[in-house]
Amino acid sequence: MTPLILFVGFLGAGKTTFLRTLLPHLTSAGLAPQVLINDYQNARLDAATMRGLADSIISISGSCVCCGSREKLFGALEDATLTEKTLMLVEVNGTADAAQLIEMLTGDSRAIRYTLPWQISLVDAKRWQKRHQHNWLESDQVITATHFVLSHDSEVVGPRRSEVRWAVGRLNPRAPWVEVEGLAKELITLRADAHSLPRRVLGGEEPRKQEHSHPHAAHHFASMEVRLMHGISRAALEEFLRTLPPEVVRAKGILQLAGQHREYTFFDYLGENHASVLRNYNGEPEIPPMMLMVGSHLPQEIIRRAVADLIAPLPML
Repeated sequence: MTPLILFVGFLGAGKTTFLRTLLPHLTSAGLAPQVLINDYQNARLDAATMRGLADSIISISGSCVCCGSREKLFGALEDATLTEKTLMLVEVNGTADAAQLIEMLTGDSRAIRYTLPWQISLVDAKRWQKRHQHNWLESDQVITATHFVLSHDSEVVGPRRSEVRWAVGRLNPRAPWVEVEGLAKELITLRADAHSLPRRVLGGEEPRKQEHSHPHAAHHFASMEVRLMHGISRAALEEFLRTLPPEVVRAKGILQLAGQHREYTFFDYLGENHASVLRNYNGEPEIPPMMLMVGSHLPQEIIRRAVADLIAPLPML
């Protein structure tokens, strides 16, 4: 069987960044990881930043794979070409219902070629339980974890790290905390031992498909994608991100800033009162300059007017 590893964490917890760090450890050990990325509307954005790091990268754009996009998830799992070196790494949407996803993957016959899933939960040390009305969802996402990773810990000082670890440990005392090197070693061992693991038994002698309800539809998260233009100045982009409406929980995108020629900038805004992150991206992406926003009850007209003001000074090509 092929190891199936889920990466779960609230919006902006650092799942994609962690995967980019983890993948070279796996490939250098001779493994052939495949990555499946689920995100609102345009999962190709994160997939573009992983190009060349995995045996294959599959993007599923749409709602969470635990509900609206679950058929795409199972279709990708069924269609994947698996070898003795394959690991299937699934980065799920930041608003996913982890418990429901585990139930699906454990009891559905379309996942019969895979081991029972591991769940790696990324816990944002800086923003843990600062999600206001979404705190309960962030808490729920750690209860079913098999491993924890503390992310953004370099951005906190004082006792915050230990306080977050203690709070998470109270919700799920069974899962150990790991860092990238330790998790890589565990995954390498899991791949080596996967052939000897017991075969799944799904609800009886015959595998079966399961039907599910979707209570987390009450999250009221929405997504919005807008096109940008190359040539925006860094200062203008940063000011635009700082003045986004508070309903925007996450905004990320890619473009070529003014003065850039052979490189691009990937930006990541993590909500009101949190700084944006801009980093250079080498190589031409396969998507046009764009931005994806996620949040509750997004004021789309306000956002569209702000984007129009952002690109208005640029020459039209």
